[in-house]
Amino acid sequence: MHRSVPLLALAVLTAGCAGSSTPSAVDQTPQPSASADPATPSSPAAGSASPSSAGTSARAIYYLRDTTNGPRLYREFHRRPATTGVVRDAVTAMLTEPPQDEDYTSLWAKGTRVLGVRMEGSTAVVDLSKEAQTVRGGAAFESSTLQQLVWTATAADPHVTSVQLLVEGKRVDSLWGHVDTSRPMTRGQAAIELAPVWILTPANGRVARGGTFGGEASVFEATVSWELRQGGKVVKAGFTNAAMGAPGRGPWSAKADIPPGDYVLRAFESSAKDGSETFVDDKPLTVT
Repeated sequence: MHRSVPLLALAVLTAGCAGSSTPSAVDQTPQPSASADPATPSSPAAGSASPSSAGTSARAIYYLRDTTNGPRLYREFHRRPATTGVVRDAVTAMLTEPPQDEDYTSLWAKGTRVLGVRMEGSTAVVDLSKEAQTVRGGAAFESSTLQQLVWTATAADPHVTSVQLLVEGKRVDSLWGHVDTSRPMTRGQAAIELAPVWILTPANGRVARGGTFGGEASVFEATVSWELRQGGKVVKAGFTNAAMGAPGRGPWSAKADIPPGDYVLRAFESSAKDGSETFVDDKPLTVT
């Protein structure tokens, strides 16, 4: 669950596919209003530039969470100093900054540093310190950890389409012994790498009564279940449809038609088999 710190503005991914994903407006961060419906044309254009203020920029950083179907990626935006070295800065943030949501994690070993980043065409060559090869998990977690690096680096610069990993200046056959890292790595399929349900809005965790909350989803028949809890009790629950069903990925939203107060918003996919909750994401929500 998210710590009680304000979220930075988040954009909504308006398209995903079963094929290989490439860097795009998915990681841009226009500044929506607290009650903006991410599924409507009134939301800021997905191609808008990332916001910056007082010499800072919102940087897209990906983290892991172990779900019912193994590790998946979740995205946060972190305020970072403005720089021309956006890939290096984003990877540095990924390695050193804890996620805002305490349910998310990163398996990169403490002390792992970015030794350098250079461009070879559309490939970012990222050189990490030796700590990067400290074994932290099995094959699935190694794969997701490498995808965490790729999605973060490619989000920082839309011209980057692949990442070549170096450790102490040299190519390595594998990070932890399971996945080939000798060649440049690209983003995996969004339907496989990204968590099926994300909560993204309202950006600051506050919404007026009757306003909307929402996010992105890639779920069976596009059906996203949600509930608002207070003190562990479900105050209101419902379901809504994302713009497209799995394996596609699209925005979803629902109305916060509930008395003012502090709640925990939970969104998830209900299993078609037994109705159990899968791929839960949760965030604090204040209704005003």
